Amino acid sequence: MDRFKPDELERRVDEVLFYIWDPIGINSYVSARGEYRSYVPQVLEALENGGLDKLINLLISLEKHMGLEPQECTIQKVSDLLFSHKDAIEKEHA
Repeated sequence: MDRFKPDELERRVDEVLFYIWDPIGINSYVSARGEYRSYVPQVLEALENGGLDKLINLLISLEKHMGLEPQECTIQKVSDLLFSHKDAIEKEHA
């Protein structure tokens, strides 16, 4: 079961980034499904080793790098959701 957990968290991070975070507004285009996958390893690292502030700062930084004004309310909600998924997986409630 332990081998499954990292894969499950990775899958959920990828889905949350695409379907909920989606700072450039492309989640209605099937062809863009992989748009945020390159950010998954960084987000996983922040989830595993950084804490909420590190994850929030990472998402702010990514949005700035995209040339966007960070949407801090959305970033907070996404960060909270990602940590909820991580906690549920760790507690085997998901």
